[in-house]
Parts: sequence; structure tokens; C-alpha cells
Amino acid sequence: MPEALSLIKTDGVQEENGYYIIEPEEASGNVVFYQGGLVETEAYLPLAQAISEQGFRVFVPSMPLNLAILKTNAFAEIYKENPSNLEWWIGGHSLGGTSALLYADEQPAQLKGAFLLGAYPSDETDLTDTDLEILSLYAENDGVINQDKYQSSQSLLPENTVYHVISGGNHSNFGHYGFQNGDGESSISREEQQQAVAEQFKQMTE
Repeated sequence: MPEALSLIKTDGVQEENGYYIIEPEEASGNVVFYQGGLVETEAYLPLAQAISEQGFRVFVPSMPLNLAILKTNAFAEIYKENPSNLEWWIGGHSLGGTSALLYADEQPAQLKGAFLLGAYPSDETDLTDTDLEILSLYAENDGVINQDKYQSSQSLLPENTVYHVISGGNHSNFGHYGFQNGDGESSISREEQQQAVAEQFKQMTE
């Protein structure tokens, strides 16, 4: 959407080595965010900016064919190329969240935690015995997510996982890519939903 594309050339947004970096005024942590399936990377720049305004340096990698599942280790490259003593988080929307958890399951020692937006772990992921802090955000009117799998997969996450429902939100509003077929109608704006994500994540990390 135009609101996302307009951020590409703005101050604080850089593109290098196959990923975007959104810089905060003063960083308190690092976030690597994986895009939803078949959604262009740039669609998540407004969300990344909202998270950066909470004090996080946000990295949004470009994925092969816009599918994070094809490059679940994108975090590793960013982690290596951007040394930092600040804590690291991984997250993603929909299939991107599932892909992010696959990496978290392999390399939990690199991470403080993970956050999910309309997403859940795959059957190959089991984080129950890790010390990772997990935030799972679900939109009230999400018509895309598989409800049964969302519920049943919670047994694969740590007991202290924080679950939060964004009232009035839907699946599409986590990014700026338009309305996704099959989704429910949102009663809040994209900006309101993404601000809620940023605030919930900030609260989680305090």
C-alpha cells in the first residue's frame, strides 16, 4: 500500500544486504520480523516503524518468493552482521510467525523471546522447555487463521506465554497489503491495530 512504500526513502529507514533496518532514536533491543506468506516485505514497514518508536531497532528481511518458510535462518545473517549487546527478539505475521518459531526452536540461546501476529507454531516446533518469552497476539475478527490449530498448538509454547486479543482487529491489518480474501471486517484502522501491537510488545519487554 502507498503508506508503506512512502517509508522506504524516509529518515531512519535503511535498506542493505537484503533487509530493511528501521532505527529508533535510542535502541533498547533488536527485533527481526518475518513477513506473512506471499506478502511483500515493504508492507510491514509501518508496523516496523511503530515498533521502533517503542525503542527497538527493527530488521525486516526480504524472503525468497516472499515466503519466510524458505529462509527461516534469515535471523542468523542479520545477527552476525549487526553485533549488539542488546537483547534480540524474533517475530512474524501468519506464516512468518510460524517460520520465526522454527528458528527460535533451533537457536533459543540467541534470543530473549518471540512474538506472533495471527500465527502459531508448526508441529515441528516445541518450545515448552525453553526460557523464551513468547507474546501471541490474535485479532478478534481474524477470518484467515486456522482456529483449531491456533488453539491446539498452544501446547507447544511455554506455559508463561502471554496471549492477547486485539479488539476489532483482523488478519490483514497487521500489515499494509490490502484486504486478504476470507478475512473478517475490521472495526479499527490498520494504524490502531499496529500501534496496539507495538504497545503490547513494549509492555512484554519491560
